[in-house]
Amino acid sequence: MDELVSELEQRTQQALAELATMDIEQLSEFMEQRGALMQALINATEGASARDKEKFKERIQAIVSLDPIFLQKLTKFRDQARSQLTKIDNGKTQKNAYDNQYDGDSYFFDKKK
Repeated sequence: MDELVSELEQRTQQALAELATMDIEQLSEFMEQRGALMQALINATEGASARDKEKFKERIQAIVSLDPIFLQKLTKFRDQARSQLTKIDNGKTQKNAYDNQYDGDSYFFDKKK
């Protein structure tokens, strides 16, 4: 269990140091690795005594307290993607306004009164 917590601390500190230069793929990969480590930690604590759990509680809480920093970066990526999609949609709307929306082979028939 100590190895898992140490690895989680190390990866979190490394990701925190590189957060400013991370792109979405790197951050996504970190979050997946972190999730796997957290799941392994949960599985490891199921058979552990209360004393062992208390021993690592503060270290884990320190790691989890950094979540808002990573969530802020994820939110920034989400907002950028939303902005780009809005620009694309606006461009399509403007393009469609100038494109012909009728069939060039159509005919009009007048009725005789």
